[in-house]
Amino acid sequence: MITLTSHTSYDDLELSGDAISFEPQLQYTEFYDCAFKNCRFAEIHLFACIFENCSFHNCDLSSATLKQTSFRDVMFIETKLTGIEWSATSVPLDVNFRQCLLNYSGFIGVDLRNTEMSQCQVKEVDFTETNLSKADCRGSDFTGARFVNTNLTHTDLRKAVGYAIHPEGNILRKTKFSLPEAISLLNAFDIVLE
Repeated sequence: MITLTSHTSYDDLELSGDAISFEPQLQYTEFYDCAFKNCRFAEIHLFACIFENCSFHNCDLSSATLKQTSFRDVMFIETKLTGIEWSATSVPLDVNFRQCLLNYSGFIGVDLRNTEMSQCQVKEVDFTETNLSKADCRGSDFTGARFVNTNLTHTDLRKAVGYAIHPEGNILRKTKFSLPEAISLLNAFDIVLE
């Protein structure tokens, strides 16, 4: 059993949910080349922590607080990340999400350029002033997500559903959409489509 503690550095570890324990608040803790599997970190408070070249598979970080925490080359797979305010993290934020639950989170003003957010549930997420340029968002569900002054240049939204993106209130250049969902882009205009 490994107990994760504050002010500690962990390198090249494979951590499984049944083999770790941790403090409810970790400060100044560093993780390099670590793999987390089936770990439950719901409502954990992370302050000034570093995750570099790490992966999370089938973990639960719902409602986690990530103040001044740095993520560099971090992959989340089939992980629950609901209710997280990502704008409180350190920049740059270098993360990728595959088949994750990101509902009710906020990425306000965050640079997510080149991020993968594929086949995820991204319901009721706030992307106000977020840079999603060149992001891969294929197959994700954006029902209720907020896009205001969001940079979607070269973003791939093919097979994505549920989005309500106002073409005049966001940056759309070479953005990839697929039918029939792309018809929702016309909802912002006072037109009749039959």
